[in-house]
Formats: sequence, C-alpha cells, structure tokens
Amino acid sequence: MTIVCYAKPDFTIPQIEKYANADECRKDNDIALKTAKYFLNAELPADIYESNLAAQYMIIWISASDEILVTLDELRCPYLKCKDKDISTQLMAAYFAGCIIYSLENKQKDHNFDMHYFSLSNMLNYYEKNKSITGSDKEMDKLLKEFKSNKFKAKEEKKFK
Repeated sequence: MTIVCYAKPDFTIPQIEKYANADECRKDNDIALKTAKYFLNAELPADIYESNLAAQYMIIWISASDEILVTLDELRCPYLKCKDKDISTQLMAAYFAGCIIYSLENKQKDHNFDMHYFSLSNMLNYYEKNKSITGSDKEMDKLLKEFKSNKFKAKEEKKFK
C-alpha cells in the first residue's frame, strides 16, 4: 500500500470568487507573491490540490489588481497554442505566476519584454519539470528546445518591437 502525502504551503491561499476593488486586492499583494512562488515550486502530483487553488487565486488576483497589466496574444503567450487544454491551463498559470512575481518584486505594472521573458522562462522551467505529470505538447517541446539555445532571447525580444 502506498501512502500519498499532500504538501501544503506555509500560508493560506485565499479561496475567494473576486475582490471588491483594487484596494482590497492590493492588501493581498504579499499573498499573491507567495502564491505565485508556491505554484512554480509545487511538487506535482503531491501538491496538485493546492496548486489548483493557487492557479485559481492568481487569476482572480490578476483580474482585480491595478498593480499589473498583462497583454495576452499568441505571439507573447505560447501556451495558447497547446493542443491539450489541461496543459495550456497549467502553463498559463505558470506564466501568470512569473508575471506576478516580476511585477511585485520590480514594482512594474506594464507587460514589457523583461516581464515577459522572466515569465516565459519560469513557464518553460515549470513545463520541463512537470511534463511527465501534466503531459507534453509538441509546441512546448519545440519552444523548450529553442529556449535552451543562445538565440531564443533575441527572437523573443523581436515580438516586443
């Protein structure tokens, strides 16, 4: 018999449907930052329940926050090209986690290249670490291979010009 231990973060991930306003959201900036870091470092599959709570919370926080402005399009957000929507959702959460961390640690609202590259790097590291559990995607495998090349950063930067 195998005993599965489910890891929990050392803080409570808020389980809310929405924030009343940006001021209320701003009060939870520290929690949003902790949640984003937790999500990227969660051990799957053991942490899957808490990881899903973290993903839900990050989307709610980004939607209400006036601390961050994320631009979503297929050029900047390769997870939108995933064939498997479950993987796409996980990678979107990993990308958002990177955006939250970058925004709050650098006190930067705008989704510029530096935020994008930081978020994309975190997303690809998350994908590589977890693809044996979440599943793999041909587009992400191709992007991961490019990410490990010297030309990747310059190629990504062109998307912001």
